[in-house]
Amino acid sequence: MRAPGPRARKILVVVIALLVINLPYVVYQYRIHQVSSDGVQVTATVVSAQQAGGDVVLALRFPASIDPDQPVRSVRVDATAGAAAVQAGEVDVRVLEGHPAVFDLEGQKRSHGSTIVTLGADVLVLVMVLLMWRLGGRIRRPALVAVALGDVEGGEEGSLLDKQVDGTYVINGEVTETLGDSHVLSLRERNVTVHLRGHANPIDVGEQAKVHAHLVG
Repeated sequence: MRAPGPRARKILVVVIALLVINLPYVVYQYRIHQVSSDGVQVTATVVSAQQAGGDVVLALRFPASIDPDQPVRSVRVDATAGAAAVQAGEVDVRVLEGHPAVFDLEGQKRSHGSTIVTLGADVLVLVMVLLMWRLGGRIRRPALVAVALGDVEGGEEGSLLDKQVDGTYVINGEVTETLGDSHVLSLRERNVTVHLRGHANPIDVGEQAKVHAHLVG
């Protein structure tokens, strides 16, 4: 089984980048959704409260049964919920068991920062892909034409236009098109149309190929 060609590798890199960016966000949003149905109701202690505009930022500590390390966790709530929590010194919280950083309580105001950052990163990746696609075609060098001096063989990863001592070339690239008795090899910066002149070409489109040839244009 051959390794994926250059185009497939580029697509794979983009897919992996989008997964790395979006997967943590999707998992977090799923866990927030889980809190409403699978969360455990606990009573958290109000450690401190701080005014934040018209809202209140509460510092809470959950019971050790649900949050063994008992770190202080912060949450932003509206003024009404904040005042009630401060007065009572405690507040009811629904916590996702096993993930105490994911919780929900009355009056909570969630930040949209993660959504904005994720969408911004997605847009940046897509803009980079668009620029690579548009500029890539412009900076490619003029196509070449070659005549095969032997049968086409399976190639190696990457691209190669290697001039030999006798003036001929070893050309290695991805087969992007077959045209009767010729085929097109895609190199990093240019395409090379290779006329086979009766030589065999057992390599399919999308696979890497290597051929010894003489450049004619």
